[in-house]
Amino acid sequence: MNKQGIGWVVLAFFVVTVVIRLVPHGYNFTPVAAFALFVGCYLSVGVGIALTLGAMVLSDLLGHFLGIPSMGFYNLATTLTVYFALGLTALIGRGLRGRVHVGTVPLASMIGTILFFLTTNFACWLDPMMDYPRTLEGLTRCYVLAAPFAINTLVGDLFYSAALFGLYNWVIAPQFSADETSL
Repeated sequence: MNKQGIGWVVLAFFVVTVVIRLVPHGYNFTPVAAFALFVGCYLSVGVGIALTLGAMVLSDLLGHFLGIPSMGFYNLATTLTVYFALGLTALIGRGLRGRVHVGTVPLASMIGTILFFLTTNFACWLDPMMDYPRTLEGLTRCYVLAAPFAINTLVGDLFYSAALFGLYNWVIAPQFSADETSL
């Protein structure tokens, strides 16, 4: 696929990612991590991370100004940890480059979900507004209470990764390749 073709695909996926975060959806059931994997795989690492963080910042800003509950900026350390974890997911996407198939994409998605769960909930445990005791019991409680959100995150990440990578690799990319060879 030519660079212009991938640019339009990424722009479309970027817009869909932002919009889905703004419409009602299950907790943590969004395409952000799938988008991070995708752009990390098909674009340079820097561009992939920038686009992932751009989708988060834009949707957080819009969500904040639209008054959408749980959207926007909260504790700075926790917000930065969320963004950092999604940047790591784009790096995981880099590892998919040249290895995209039905086994590697779900595995990469699950690794991203686990990293997201571990890092962001550790940050929540440290967040003074969350009122967890700074003990092993408090940390354990934080992770246990977050488990239902992690399940939604995992299901959403797997669903959207299958949708993004599947749509691109089986529908969009072959179409562009056919157009290029017919020139």
